[in-house]
Amino acid sequence: MAMIARMKRGIIAVAMVLLGFVFPGVANAEAPPGCAGAGQIGATGYIKFQGNTIASVKQFAGCGSNYSYVYVWESFRNSGKNWNIQTAIATYSSSGDTTPNDYKGGNSTPNGLKELWGKPANTLNTCTAAYGMIYVYQYDTYTGYSSKRC
Repeated sequence: MAMIARMKRGIIAVAMVLLGFVFPGVANAEAPPGCAGAGQIGATGYIKFQGNTIASVKQFAGCGSNYSYVYVWESFRNSGKNWNIQTAIATYSSSGDTTPNDYKGGNSTPNGLKELWGKPANTLNTCTAAYGMIYVYQYDTYTGYSSKRC
Protein backbone atom coordinates (compact mmCIF):
# COMPACT_ATOMS: atom_id res chain seq x y z
CA MET A 1 0.00 0.00 0.00
CA ALA A 2 2.80 2.43 0.86
CA MET A 3 4.42 1.80 -2.52
CA ILE A 4 1.14 2.51 -4.36
CA ALA A 5 0.70 5.76 -2.39
CA ARG A 6 4.25 6.84 -3.35
CA MET A 7 3.58 6.00 -7.01
CA LYS A 8 0.35 8.06 -6.96
CA ARG A 9 2.18 11.04 -5.43
CA GLY A 10 4.88 10.71 -8.09
CA ILE A 11 2.31 10.61 -10.90
CA ILE A 12 0.55 13.67 -9.46
CA ALA A 13 3.86 15.58 -9.20
CA VAL A 14 4.73 14.78 -12.82
CA ALA A 15 1.23 15.82 -13.93
CA MET A 16 1.58 19.19 -12.16
CA VAL A 17 4.90 19.84 -13.90
CA LEU A 18 3.42 18.90 -17.28
CA LEU A 19 0.46 21.24 -16.72
CA GLY A 20 2.96 24.08 -16.66
CA PHE A 21 3.88 23.16 -20.23
CA VAL A 22 0.29 22.68 -21.40
CA PHE A 23 -0.89 26.05 -20.03
CA PRO A 24 2.08 28.38 -20.60
CA GLY A 25 1.89 32.14 -20.33
CA VAL A 26 0.60 32.51 -16.80
CA ALA A 27 2.52 35.18 -14.91
CA ASN A 28 4.63 33.86 -12.08
CA ALA A 29 5.83 37.12 -10.57
CA GLU A 30 7.49 36.74 -7.20
CA ALA A 31 8.33 40.22 -5.95
CA PRO A 32 9.30 43.62 -7.35
CA PRO A 33 12.98 44.42 -7.78
CA GLY A 34 14.49 45.64 -4.52
CA CYS A 35 11.61 44.42 -2.32
CA ALA A 36 11.81 40.68 -1.82
CA GLY A 37 9.22 40.80 0.98
CA ALA A 38 6.39 42.13 -1.20
CA GLY A 39 3.45 39.86 -1.99
CA GLN A 40 0.51 39.98 -4.34
CA ILE A 41 -2.65 41.64 -3.04
CA GLY A 42 -6.04 41.31 -4.68
CA ALA A 43 -7.03 39.29 -7.69
CA THR A 44 -5.11 39.25 -10.95
CA GLY A 45 -6.57 41.31 -13.79
CA TYR A 46 -6.21 40.61 -17.49
CA ILE A 47 -5.70 42.50 -20.73
CA LYS A 48 -7.49 41.18 -23.81
CA PHE A 49 -6.84 41.74 -27.51
CA GLN A 50 -9.29 40.52 -30.14
CA GLY A 51 -11.07 38.38 -27.53
CA ASN A 52 -7.91 36.66 -26.28
CA THR A 53 -6.11 37.25 -23.01
CA ILE A 54 -2.66 38.64 -23.78
CA ALA A 55 -1.39 39.82 -20.39
CA SER A 56 -1.82 39.59 -16.61
CA VAL A 57 -1.99 42.62 -14.32
CA LYS A 58 -1.09 42.24 -10.64
CA GLN A 59 -0.70 44.47 -7.59
CA PHE A 60 1.92 43.87 -4.90
CA ALA A 61 2.45 45.48 -1.49
CA GLY A 62 5.62 45.57 0.56
CA CYS A 63 8.51 47.74 1.71
CA GLY A 64 6.06 50.58 2.46
CA SER A 65 4.76 50.80 -1.14
CA ASN A 66 2.43 49.34 -3.73
CA TYR A 67 3.78 48.03 -7.04
CA SER A 68 2.06 47.25 -10.32
CA TYR A 69 3.14 44.43 -12.61
CA VAL A 70 2.25 43.40 -16.17
CA TYR A 71 3.23 40.11 -17.76
CA VAL A 72 2.68 39.58 -21.51
CA TRP A 73 1.62 36.02 -22.25
CA GLU A 74 3.83 33.87 -24.43
CA SER A 75 1.02 33.18 -26.91
CA PHE A 76 0.84 36.92 -27.68
CA ARG A 77 4.61 37.39 -27.65
CA ASN A 78 4.80 34.70 -30.36
CA SER A 79 2.09 36.38 -32.49
CA GLY A 80 4.52 38.51 -34.50
CA LYS A 81 2.86 41.75 -33.37
CA ASN A 82 4.77 44.69 -31.90
CA TRP A 83 3.76 46.25 -28.57
CA ASN A 84 4.84 48.33 -25.65
CA ILE A 85 3.68 48.21 -22.03
CA GLN A 86 2.76 50.80 -19.41
CA THR A 87 1.85 50.15 -15.80
CA ALA A 88 1.02 52.14 -12.66
CA ILE A 89 -0.99 52.03 -9.46
CA ALA A 90 -4.46 53.48 -9.98
CA THR A 91 -5.80 55.34 -6.93
CA TYR A 92 -9.45 55.80 -5.98
CA SER A 93 -11.12 58.19 -3.51
CA SER A 94 -13.26 55.41 -2.04
CA SER A 95 -14.13 51.74 -2.43
CA GLY A 96 -17.28 52.70 -4.36
CA ASP A 97 -15.46 54.65 -7.06
CA THR A 98 -15.25 52.99 -10.46
CA THR A 99 -12.94 55.54 -12.10
CA PRO A 100 -9.40 56.15 -10.85
CA ASN A 101 -8.62 59.70 -9.78
CA ASP A 102 -4.83 59.40 -10.25
CA TYR A 103 -1.99 57.08 -11.24
CA LYS A 104 1.23 56.65 -9.21
CA GLY A 105 4.50 54.80 -9.73
CA GLY A 106 4.13 54.68 -13.49
CA ASN A 107 6.60 52.99 -15.77
CA SER A 108 6.74 52.14 -19.48
CA THR A 109 8.92 50.03 -21.75
CA PRO A 110 10.17 50.04 -25.29
CA ASN A 111 8.80 47.53 -27.75
CA GLY A 112 8.70 43.84 -27.03
CA LEU A 113 9.46 43.25 -23.36
CA LYS A 114 7.57 40.42 -21.70
CA GLU A 115 7.10 42.01 -18.27
CA LEU A 116 7.20 45.34 -16.52
CA TRP A 117 7.22 46.40 -12.86
CA GLY A 118 5.90 49.80 -11.83
CA LYS A 119 7.92 52.08 -9.61
CA PRO A 120 7.17 52.10 -5.85
CA ALA A 121 3.98 54.05 -5.13
CA ASN A 122 3.35 55.51 -1.67
CA THR A 123 -0.32 54.47 -1.72
CA LEU A 124 -0.75 51.97 1.11
CA ASN A 125 -3.33 54.22 2.82
CA THR A 126 -5.68 54.60 -0.13
CA CYS A 127 -7.83 52.45 -2.43
CA THR A 128 -5.70 51.09 -5.26
CA ALA A 129 -5.58 48.69 -8.20
CA ALA A 130 -2.75 47.81 -10.54
CA TYR A 131 -3.24 49.25 -14.02
CA GLY A 132 -1.73 47.74 -17.14
CA MET A 133 -1.82 48.98 -20.71
CA ILE A 134 -0.49 47.42 -23.89
CA TYR A 135 -0.27 49.43 -27.06
CA VAL A 136 -0.37 47.03 -30.01
CA TYR A 137 1.20 48.79 -32.99
CA GLN A 138 -1.19 49.32 -35.93
CA TYR A 139 -4.14 48.35 -33.72
CA ASP A 140 -5.01 50.20 -30.51
CA THR A 141 -4.46 50.46 -26.77
CA TYR A 142 -5.77 47.70 -24.48
CA THR A 143 -6.03 47.99 -20.70
CA GLY A 144 -6.70 45.93 -17.61
CA TYR A 145 -6.86 46.36 -13.84
CA SER A 146 -6.27 44.04 -10.92
CA SER A 147 -9.00 44.02 -8.28
CA LYS A 148 -9.31 47.13 -6.14
CA ARG A 149 -7.92 47.03 -2.59
CA CYS A 150 -8.86 49.52 0.13
